[in-house]
Amino acid sequence: MDAKELELKLVTDAAGLERIRRHPLVREHRQERPTTARLDSTYYDTADRSLAAAGITVRLRRAGARRLQTVKTAGTRAAGLFRRREWEAPVATNGPDPTLLRATGLDALAAPDLSERLVPVFTTRIRRTAYRLAGEGWEVELALDHGEVVAGDRSAPLFEAELELLAGQPAELYRIADRLLEAVPARLSTRSKSDRGFALAAGTIPAPVKSRPVPLAADQTLAESFRAIARNCLEHLLANEASLSEAHDPEAVHQMRVALRRLRSALKVFRPLLVDPALAEVVAELRWLLAHLGPARDGDVFLAEIIDPVMERHPELASLAETRAAWKQVRDRDFAAALEAVAENRFTRLLLALGAWVETGAWSGNPALAEPVGPFAVKVLAKSHRKMLKAGGKTLAALTPEQRHQVRILGKQLRYAGEFFAPLYGAKAARPFLSALAELQDQLGELNDIAVAGPKLAASHHQGPLAWAAGLVAGWHEARRPDLLKGADRAWKRLRKLDPFWS
Repeated sequence: MDAKELELKLVTDAAGLERIRRHPLVREHRQERPTTARLDSTYYDTADRSLAAAGITVRLRRAGARRLQTVKTAGTRAAGLFRRREWEAPVATNGPDPTLLRATGLDALAAPDLSERLVPVFTTRIRRTAYRLAGEGWEVELALDHGEVVAGDRSAPLFEAELELLAGQPAELYRIADRLLEAVPARLSTRSKSDRGFALAAGTIPAPVKSRPVPLAADQTLAESFRAIARNCLEHLLANEASLSEAHDPEAVHQMRVALRRLRSALKVFRPLLVDPALAEVVAELRWLLAHLGPARDGDVFLAEIIDPVMERHPELASLAETRAAWKQVRDRDFAAALEAVAENRFTRLLLALGAWVETGAWSGNPALAEPVGPFAVKVLAKSHRKMLKAGGKTLAALTPEQRHQVRILGKQLRYAGEFFAPLYGAKAARPFLSALAELQDQLGELNDIAVAGPKLAASHHQGPLAWAAGLVAGWHEARRPDLLKGADRAWKRLRKLDPFWS
């Protein structure tokens, strides 16, 4: 049977599952006695993992005496929700049934010899307790999963609460999850069991993820376009949470901050149309999260781009090593603060609030949002372009550092808006302009790092060997400034000559 499922998943621990089981919401809305079952599932793929590459999962599950074959597509994972197609049918075979695989109509499952090439990759062993919850206009299945993922001699525990919408609006999933989080520490996750299993089998850890193009089309309305852009930003944010929380990867902090800046840029672009009193609270919570992620990322940049290049040229200087050690302590403190913020339920509830607001916020009732996106995109991009050109003038060399920084900010706003709307014009058409804009951003970014570094070093190291080392670092970068400024000016002049892709 081909069906579409809409799910939201919370990751917790054994105590968290028990708290959910006893939560007043579950007692209040439970429609019947819960069912408990042992589910042993085997996941299959080819030796070269062609199905995983195509975003397809093939699973054979034993539930008591029954065997079920399930095929799922990757679907979308925006705003914390899984939206996937699913085919499920009983089977009598010990391995995947080739006839049922081909019946899905998916190209990746059409090869006649596919079933012969499928091999078991990992298994999950789960004890699932399922509740049917219902209220006025909605029905949800709550599944509490306790078990493990096993791949060869590797295993990992699994404690998940899955909410699947059976009837009603997606907002109910967010509302129920938020109620549960009032009493249960948990994380919102878009990593499926198959994601975890394939990573376990490969021995990999969650890696940072860059943003993907927004799926925009010329025939979409403004409401549909804003929702697509906001979902894309939230997907980018949440996709990096595991890399930060589990792998402690500094790049994940950077990607999460980029995701938040992209979302704030989208809110600014569409702000005249987002008539909603809840917007102020949304922006305030984004500001809270950025305040915790920003210093950690700034610390990484300061070490990698300011201190380390000088260290590489003067490894013999003990005072320089001490200076680096002092700044690394600051960075480590700020990174720990970022980890703590993302581990808080406030972060998870922020994600739920954002998801609910994007999907069902009062903003969507504005009649002006029914207009097509095309004319609006042209107007936004043209205005942003004009402001940047006016701020930069004919040459950046004539500007003060503060004025160049303003050009950088305006350029970043134009770049984000350009990346949002680029699919309306085609990636090939937009690439030259956006690439030139990115080059300018890199050059101006280096100049800004140098401008910030000098006073920062001087304020922290007043005397003695560390003050001398700080002066060495500041002076070394100051000597680079003229060449960087020439490079930025060349990038600026190239950009000025390019025709905008939206005109």
